[in-house]
Amino acid sequence: MDGPTFMVNLVKPEERDDFIYAKKHYMSLDAKHYNRANPNDKPKQQKKLSRKEIKEMGLYTLPHDTVKYKDALKLHKMWCGYYDTLFPSDQLPVVTESRYNTVVASLLKADYHGAKIHIVRSKQSSVVGMKGIVVLDTKGTFKMVSKDNRLRTIPKNDSQFEVTIRDKVITIFGKHLNARPAERSVKKAKTFALPDL
Repeated sequence: MDGPTFMVNLVKPEERDDFIYAKKHYMSLDAKHYNRANPNDKPKQQKKLSRKEIKEMGLYTLPHDTVKYKDALKLHKMWCGYYDTLFPSDQLPVVTESRYNTVVASLLKADYHGAKIHIVRSKQSSVVGMKGIVVLDTKGTFKMVSKDNRLRTIPKNDSQFEVTIRDKVITIFGKHLNARPAERSVKKAKTFALPDL
């Protein structure tokens, strides 16, 4: 099969005359004609969404009817594994021990997605006494799902939480968690040493 006749057969019959008598243009496919990327060209950085755009798009919103407590239990199980990597020993230190400040700093930097929490005190009296599993940790709030499969928003500021880890209960003040988890993990925690008695 001849190359040009093959191409002619692909063109509509009424347009074949234009194709046959058209000026012939040939292009060499030698290596010198390929476009090569210039090693000095930097890859274009993709534009990131601003926090305002993320909020407007609703990327971090959780629909109230989609999160179930049984699904959050799986998240809690994963969180317990994460907690075990942070604190491998079963014994939490006493306030007077030297490693106490290190443990407190680690607790303040920890990620609480999946933690079982109990609200002990809050300015918002309607949430006091509630228990649930954290499904979203934002700068100023915890979104938690309780056993009745309701998603609740709990303000961190002016609240006191008890975090349940297997048989241990740790009390944390929300004002120390008032940052996004990613920012909190790199933030230097202020700890104070007790004077030697």
